[in-house]
Amino acid sequence: IMSEIRVTNVIGENGSSPVNFTQGINMSGIVTATSFVPTVGQLSHRNKVINGAMNICQRAVSENNISASGYYIADRFNINMVNVGSFRTNLFQSTQSPDGFNNSLGVSIGTGTAGAIASSERVSLEQRIESQNLQDLAFGTSAAKSFTLSFYVRSTRTGQYGINMRQHDSGKDYNEKFDISSANTWERKIITVTGNTGDTFADDNGIGLWFRIMLRAGSNSVGNVNYQSWGSSDDDKAPTGQQTTWGTDASDEFYLTGVQLEVGSVATPFEHKSEQEELLRCYRYYYKMGKLDYKGTHMAANEVYGIGMSDNDNTNIYCQINFPVPMREPPSTLDQAGASNYNVRRDTTQTCTGNPSLTSGSEFSFRVNFPKSSHGWGTGQMLWCMSAGSSSYLGFSAEL
Repeated sequence: IMSEIRVTNVIGENGSSPVNFTQGINMSGIVTATSFVPTVGQLSHRNKVINGAMNICQRAVSENNISASGYYIADRFNINMVNVGSFRTNLFQSTQSPDGFNNSLGVSIGTGTAGAIASSERVSLEQRIESQNLQDLAFGTSAAKSFTLSFYVRSTRTGQYGINMRQHDSGKDYNEKFDISSANTWERKIITVTGNTGDTFADDNGIGLWFRIMLRAGSNSVGNVNYQSWGSSDDDKAPTGQQTTWGTDASDEFYLTGVQLEVGSVATPFEHKSEQEELLRCYRYYYKMGKLDYKGTHMAANEVYGIGMSDNDNTNIYCQINFPVPMREPPSTLDQAGASNYNVRRDTTQTCTGNPSLTSGSEFSFRVNFPKSSHGWGTGQMLWCMSAGSSSYLGFSAEL
């Protein structure tokens, strides 16, 4: 049984004029607040960028001169260089950051690098996102969704900078640009990209999408072929109008943080995650044991990586190392500090005579060889595989 009360007029207790419900209620001035919540997708874990606040930096925190493209900066962010020499310096800054952020990624010009930009030159900051994490964009269907990239940026150089989006499987590009209007001032930029109805993302752990923020682009690396639309690859070019003077002065700097890529046409406030959660997400692509510089800690002498077993050749000692999370794929490279930084021990401690190296394993664990020629312990002996000092570390890479 349902009861109802029907009201035509409501009169205030002071005898004020009645509200006539048959004429409706004035809704003017009421804010729907669509700019504060996602228009598409879930409330949490909407940011498809990993480490957008630059809080995790396993590889280094001090200045590093860069001679080739690679992940030399904050985790998951790559500096991509084409036709340039050994002159870039990257920084991991905790002092240059906007309100609400502890860190930013910084790039400056290194020694002897300032000057005119070569026509074929291109330098960008980028992140690559797995295909299987982009299925909710519904690319390749009539329901393909837009996505929005937002970030905080600060530069010594004002002007227009380029954005290049690449859908890896299809080879399609989408170009945009943004303005930096005030030098040495943090500005938030928002770029919405229309969905691609013609090409799908493979449902796998390969590259699905990567975005590039162009710092330098020579005349051969700019063009309007795919400006604000998806089109066939134009050699990863920046849009016409790309700022071309950054890096011509030795004092030029560029800082980036608060990077977020989310489904929908609205840029929501940056989604901050705990350090522990972000670190585990980074471990899927790069896992470092020891010498965690960004935490201010180092591995001491004779700390243990794992338990190893001697082989029958009086040289090789194999240590099984388990990863804290499954890596994207079995790691393909092992970063290490040189043989003198590693010890093996049973009843005595001996220094390795060769660099630790990958032997076999999976995305869950891997066997690492700690070689010590003529160790004299025989076959099948259980041994500790250890550090030899604070410079010791192991870095397993399964980057895209």
